[in-house]
Amino acid sequence: MFRSISQFTPVVWLIILATMASRFVFFMVWPYLAVILHRDHGLDTFQVGAFLSVSGFSAAITGLYIGYLSDKFGRRRVIMIGLFIAILALCLLGLTENLWVILTAMLIQSVASNAIEAPGRALLTDELEDREAKDLALHMRYYSLNLGAAFGPLVGVAWGITGRQETFLIVAGVMTAYFVAAAIIFFRTPLRGRLAGKAFSFTEALTVLARDKAFQIFVLALGIGGIAYSQLEAGLIQYIQQGGEIDPATFYPKVTFVNAATVLVLQFPLLALLSGIAPLSRAMLGISLMGIAFAMIAVVPISSQYTILFAVIVLSIGEVILFPTINLIIDRMAPDEMKGSYFGASSLAGFGFAFGPLIGGGLLHLGGGPALWWTMGALCVLVAWLYHLAEALRKQGLATS
Repeated sequence: MFRSISQFTPVVWLIILATMASRFVFFMVWPYLAVILHRDHGLDTFQVGAFLSVSGFSAAITGLYIGYLSDKFGRRRVIMIGLFIAILALCLLGLTENLWVILTAMLIQSVASNAIEAPGRALLTDELEDREAKDLALHMRYYSLNLGAAFGPLVGVAWGITGRQETFLIVAGVMTAYFVAAAIIFFRTPLRGRLAGKAFSFTEALTVLARDKAFQIFVLALGIGGIAYSQLEAGLIQYIQQGGEIDPATFYPKVTFVNAATVLVLQFPLLALLSGIAPLSRAMLGISLMGIAFAMIAVVPISSQYTILFAVIVLSIGEVILFPTINLIIDRMAPDEMKGSYFGASSLAGFGFAFGPLIGGGLLHLGGGPALWWTMGALCVLVAWLYHLAEALRKQGLATS
């Protein structure tokens, strides 16, 4: 591990540390946007779900093209533009009281986030040549994300700023610091790997992706899994709010902390324990544990705080196995010159995260908690089967190539 860490460049450290800092403040407010929309703007659960879904649609639609642009013009340029646009959108979210302006800012922020996240993951793999160093960098980026997610909401509660719209201005301030640091480090650090000037068109990129059936199945599985996982945010907080027995503003920080703390404690031990298992098989194990967690929430009373938190721990173990593995799978599936396009194409799975709040809100509205959680458990079973199918197609492709 230490040999791999010694290969990290300033650019790699920038992405890892900036991810932690931005998530630290972002999670003080974004998970509570459903509460803000309900409390301050009077939207019901279905309307909140629809509202949150729209921003996810915009990210999913634009992700592939943004990834292609990062292949063609360079990750660094796309990241800088994304940061600048994100800062403007976050300022709007912090200052406006108009619902339509909030919606527009959410759309812009989601697209800008795509321009930061997908090229950032591709940039990590560009910067490092050693396979172990690449995998460790992707794991550490995910670890830093959860470190910020674990403590951000708790600090927000302590400071009295959790669930307040003005907190978006703090997020904008942190992203401004990221922008300045990136400008300095990108200017002083030489380019590495295949970062710009790609000699292929967007149509050619689409053709390559259209031929990769294993990757298409994998992205479909990511999308369906996104519907299920998104319920940890939008679905669970609305479920608690609907029950009226637990205060979501005080309980949800516990959910976020337990989720992120489980990831922080178990990520690297599980990485060592499961290192001999193929990435797609690991993904099947992770999504299966998530399905078990949803089934647990379905059968316990809504007032059972500790049982729900235990289910969140089970879900988080599945998450810590699945989510870092997703980036490893994409990195292995993508041709070297198309890393940005493949990471960008994986954002099509964002349709799942986009539909998730809408589906979750609709199921809660029509059938209550059991309808929501049993449906999510069934989707996890479907995703596990799709991962198996993708692995079979990938092996078949390797055998015939």
